[in-house]
Amino acid sequence: MTSTYVHTPTPTYPRYRWVVLSSWMMPHLWSFVFLSSLGLMLPSIREEFGLTGLQEGFLGGASQLANILLAVPFGWLLSRFNPKHITTISLFCAAGLIFFQAWAPVYVLLLLGRFLYGVTAVAREPAWVMLIRRWVPPREIVIANTMGNFMWGFVALGIMAVPLLIRLLDDSWRNASYVIGLSLLVLNFGWLFFGRDGKDLETAVQAPVERINPFAIVKRYKELWLLAFGMFGQGINFTGFSTFWPSFRLDHFGMSELESSVVMGIGGLFTSFTGLTVGLYVSRKGGKRTVLILSGFILVASSMGLLWVGPLWILVLLFMVQSLGWTFFPAATTIPYELPGIKPRETVVAISALFMSLWGGAFLGPILSGVIQDMTSDVRLAITITSMAPLFMTVCGLLLSKKWDLPPSAERPSPDPA
Repeated sequence: MTSTYVHTPTPTYPRYRWVVLSSWMMPHLWSFVFLSSLGLMLPSIREEFGLTGLQEGFLGGASQLANILLAVPFGWLLSRFNPKHITTISLFCAAGLIFFQAWAPVYVLLLLGRFLYGVTAVAREPAWVMLIRRWVPPREIVIANTMGNFMWGFVALGIMAVPLLIRLLDDSWRNASYVIGLSLLVLNFGWLFFGRDGKDLETAVQAPVERINPFAIVKRYKELWLLAFGMFGQGINFTGFSTFWPSFRLDHFGMSELESSVVMGIGGLFTSFTGLTVGLYVSRKGGKRTVLILSGFILVASSMGLLWVGPLWILVLLFMVQSLGWTFFPAATTIPYELPGIKPRETVVAISALFMSLWGGAFLGPILSGVIQDMTSDVRLAITITSMAPLFMTVCGLLLSKKWDLPPSAERPSPDPA
């Protein structure tokens, strides 16, 4: 079946788009406060359930398993539906699953809750891509994707507050989880009020194709394979490091969970500024390939330093440097929008494939760290090995064409007929 496309040279993009995108991004990122706080809650959870290193690793990777299994199928299926409805339902389910995990009396139920929590996160990703396609002009796509970096400071504040919540609420990670769940519900109501699906903005050029083959899309573009390889390495590093680093600092340096959360939070806040700065530069001057190459080196070097230095002020400086490494994200997730001939729903599937690879690495990271820890009784060695994985993104950047260092085109790529 074929589709007819009418070229629209100057589509209108309302300024309200930034309100829509911000109201979507805030609850979505806030849901990661709960995921990213596992390392801060883990000492209490380990003591309560008597966990081994491998069991801790499975707990850290459970939510990522949902992304491995469902990212591409959800990208293909859910791109057919209203993005506002998808987001709203998934956020309500996410809040309910936080309450479920806070209640879970046994390890198996806690593990199940984290897996299902990951399902809600992967269900929201197609909605974001559809909103960008409808609301954002081509030259601003990298800026829109930079919002995740910029608003990560919002998450950093939440992570910094988690140890304080635990102390204030009878030293209970369960009570702190209930508070995080309630706050996610509040933010979801903000999305309900301010969010729009943008269906009325969709032009014939942006109209979704009727049939797509998700496997053919991934196979068609070499860039997707390379980006998936790089994202896989970043996922290994992210969870392998964040799951065990607070416990490592507590055991080897006597550094409290509160101190760990503060230095990590400051790094997260700094990510807001580095992400916005790099995103604005790339949107005007180009350089996505260079960002990918440098990000791997920066993340490896800073992670190594964070395992060996003691003074808090040096840790803060290292987390600030590390924030530059996380600027790979908007660069990597913008490239699929600019692939020649790619159609709107194909873009959803392409980005879903990247997230599947990212969270595939994130699933493996804490498990790999846990296995090495159980085998060697050396947490530092385990984190060191997983912290080398960002070099995958450096290799990805080196193998990409130099055209990806050029400034983004001012024109939206015209999709081929279906």
